[in-house]
Amino acid sequence: MAQFGAEGSGVHPGKPIIWPTGKAAAQSSPVNQSQQTQTPGGVRGAPSTAPSKPGEVAAPTTPAPSAPAAPAKPAPSVARPLTVQDIRTHLLNNLQINPSDFNTKLASLMLRNGLELSRANFVKIMTMLQGTNKSQAMQEAAVLLLMKGIDSPQAVKVLGQYFSENPAMASQFMAMQQAMGNLTSALAMGKGLMDANLVSQLAALLSQFDETARSLPQKLSGNKGATHQEFLNNVRAMKALLQGVQNKAPTANTAQAQALSSALTEFQGKLGNILDNMVAQGVLSQKGRPEVNYLYQQIPNAMTDPPKNLEIVVKREGEGKNSNVDPRNTQVVMSMETNNMGKMVVSMIVKDGKVYVIFVFAQKEYGDEGRPLIAKEFGDLQQKLSERNYMITGYQVKVDAAMCNIKPYLIPMIPSLEDLLKKIDIEA
Repeated sequence: MAQFGAEGSGVHPGKPIIWPTGKAAAQSSPVNQSQQTQTPGGVRGAPSTAPSKPGEVAAPTTPAPSAPAAPAKPAPSVARPLTVQDIRTHLLNNLQINPSDFNTKLASLMLRNGLELSRANFVKIMTMLQGTNKSQAMQEAAVLLLMKGIDSPQAVKVLGQYFSENPAMASQFMAMQQAMGNLTSALAMGKGLMDANLVSQLAALLSQFDETARSLPQKLSGNKGATHQEFLNNVRAMKALLQGVQNKAPTANTAQAQALSSALTEFQGKLGNILDNMVAQGVLSQKGRPEVNYLYQQIPNAMTDPPKNLEIVVKREGEGKNSNVDPRNTQVVMSMETNNMGKMVVSMIVKDGKVYVIFVFAQKEYGDEGRPLIAKEFGDLQQKLSERNYMITGYQVKVDAAMCNIKPYLIPMIPSLEDLLKKIDIEA
């Protein structure tokens, strides 16, 4: 785990935490009181490694004019767990921010993500949270986006909703296809309500869109990156077209007209859900700092019937615009819902073309069933990877429900401020 330190009024990763003990430097006016909300927040995350050494400070030596000075004894330092009161004191004295319960929990969340706890970052996050319910999901979204260099309030709403609702692309696809079928039926029953040529062209477009949607899981599973953006554009275009059609739809108070209007509204809603999901995936895939620098994609798993959810995370090397996926040195994590063994995760750690594989099951009984099956099929996996110039060095099978959650990969945190962060008190 990166250690934390303070420079001026900020706390940031890279050094031991050394809290300012003198008088705080002059700051701008405190955060507007309208931003101080008592909405409860929380923190949680994935394990990390604790700092290895606390910082030490030695008193300077002052040589006498006529004789060498004796070596000065280093000032004693005492390391103790960081407390909530430390965070409150830092907010009030160094950042001039009201240490309310909400602000203190938000500051803790920033620290656990390795985001510098400075006044500038705190104000940016509060600005991004305006117009939202300031829930934990929204806070997590704002902190993660700032770590990626994004300070868009609209992006916070999209990503916060994604974290809160945890939508499944597979179920959204099924709901969209059902709504599309309802619209096709409503168009057939409502012949004469709209221009015949328009109805015919719309039916043809719906048929083509349905074919594209059904083939998408196979195409995405085939690692065709452009297909994701292409389908996203198709969803946007179809939603815009339907909005135009609905504006021209008849308003007669008949069963056929009402059914058509309802079907148009329903289908647009399902398209909107998929659109929000795919936009959130795009936001999560934006390049950022190493600890939040990954490609993320969620697709229906074509290997299950009916399709279930499949999530993929691919780690980039480097930071920001200069980072890219190095196929010979990366980590690929796939979280999937299976037909017969519940939820499982396959993590492949790749270093210099050598691959180590970890299979994780959410439930013990499925892990017990999975071990012999994995051993039986492992040779085939080795053969397929060797054909692509990769060598598997080994594998293991685990049972851990927490490790089957993909979110800690998306929002990496240290587990406990009290355990992993230390305050250094310098005594005279």
